[in-house]
Order: sequence, then structure tokens, then C-alpha cells
Amino acid sequence: MIAVTNEAARAGEHAARAGADVANRGAETLRDTMRSGLNTATETFQRATDQFLRGFTFSGPQSEDVARRSSQAIDAVTQTGSIMARGFQEVSQELIGLAQERLTKNIDGLNRLAGCRSVQDFVSVQSDLVRDNLQQVIETNRRVAEVSLRIADEAARTIQNQANANVGQTRRAA
Repeated sequence: MIAVTNEAARAGEHAARAGADVANRGAETLRDTMRSGLNTATETFQRATDQFLRGFTFSGPQSEDVARRSSQAIDAVTQTGSIMARGFQEVSQELIGLAQERLTKNIDGLNRLAGCRSVQDFVSVQSDLVRDNLQQVIETNRRVAEVSLRIADEAARTIQNQANANVGQTRRAA
């Protein structure tokens, strides 16, 4: 029975480490993806602005209009970047909280495994732990998707509002 308990403890410890590793890799991947997306968007916008300004040389009222619109577009990109950074922070906090919760549950699971008095109890507890781990992975993915969708919608609204404001100003100027 001691061998079974020791094996259960090793299996539980392995499960706890695996859960923490999955959470860490998920957080790192999300951080890298968001950073890459934000960098790409910023670089693309900067290139487009540079090309536009190089392609057209305006003077008088036209140059003021171009400068104002460029400034507004940069403001929209800056706001979007802030929204994305806040979203990354929310997702990171969510993942850290879930990793801590999983670690606590894995330690509890180890204690439950160590208390098993029969092979049937051991298999039952281990099955419960596997099921709980799978449920948490699904719940974590759901929560991250919800936050990501909310942040993406907010960022899209910011950009759309800026585009609508530019269209309205163009119509009034015409």
C-alpha cells in the first residue's frame, strides 16, 4: 500500500507540475501573440502614414486637415494599444489566478490520493482529478476567449468611431 501511496504522490505531483506548465505556456503564448499583434499594427500604421505623407505634399488648409486627421488616427491607434495592453493584463491575471487555483486543487488531490486505502479508491480519486483538470482547461479557455472577444470588440469600436468621425468631418468640409 505504501508503494501505491508513493506512486499516487508522484502522479499527483506530476499532474500539478503539468497543470502549472500548461498555464505558464498559455500565458507566455498569449503575451507573445498580443505583443506581436500590437507591434505589427503599429508598424503597419506607421508605414501607411509615412507613405501617405511622402506621396502627397500639401500646403495651406489641406496640410492642416492632413495633420489633424493623422493626429486623430494616431490617437485612435494609441487608444487601441492601451485597450490591448489592458486586455493582456486582464488575461494574464485570469491565467495566474487559475494556475493558483489549480495548484491548490492539485495539492488537495495529492492529499486525497495519499489517503486512499484501496486500489479502487485510488483509481476513483485519480479519475476525479483528471476530470477536474480537464474541466479547468475548458473553463480557462472559455474565460480567456470571453476577455479576448470583449477587448477586441472595444478596440474595433475605437477604430470604427475614429473612422466615422473622419467621414463626418470630410462630409462637412465638402
